[in-house]
Amino acid sequence: MPLTEMVVMIAMLAAGVLLAIALLRLFSTLIKHRTIRQAVQSNPQLAESLVERFSAAPDESRDDRVAVVLLAIGVAMAVAPLIAVDDPGMIRLAIGAALFPLLVGTALWLRSRAAERAKRRERAE
Repeated sequence: MPLTEMVVMIAMLAAGVLLAIALLRLFSTLIKHRTIRQAVQSNPQLAESLVERFSAAPDESRDDRVAVVLLAIGVAMAVAPLIAVDDPGMIRLAIGAALFPLLVGTALWLRSRAAERAKRRERAE
């Protein structure tokens, strides 16, 4: 398979996965809105607690997982061409491509740690 076809297939697969995730989130939001609408129509007193529960901020553990996954992808992308050495020019290209997930993962991880430290400082004060 030529390199251009492989890149196009990977891009199409990634676009499909992102579309599926967006549609699942949209469907989830649709279900939440219907639930709230039915609760308001049937029992307005209980609807307030339901709205508070749905509007609660999600836990921020997702940032840690995304950072770890991006770091792992970056390390894998950097180490893989070193294992299969054919052309030194390709190694530079692969390491350059690995820098993106490494830098983004590191930034997310550092942001997550900074947020956790800020929460600890608030609790201590």
